[in-house]
Amino acid sequence: MKTLFLILMIAMLAAAFVVTYLVNKEQRSMNRLSGTFIKMIQKFDSWQMMR
Repeated sequence: MKTLFLILMIAMLAAAFVVTYLVNKEQRSMNRLSGTFIKMIQKFDSWQMMR
């Protein structure tokens, strides 16, 4: 019974760790995406000004 409980606890901790890791990775990629998007908008704005 005790070993089963330990295995369950370890599995839950591992799952929580994986979820946290994936969420952080996702947020980082989203930040990169929005950064490139903002850069593109700025380039477009400057191109419109030059016209």
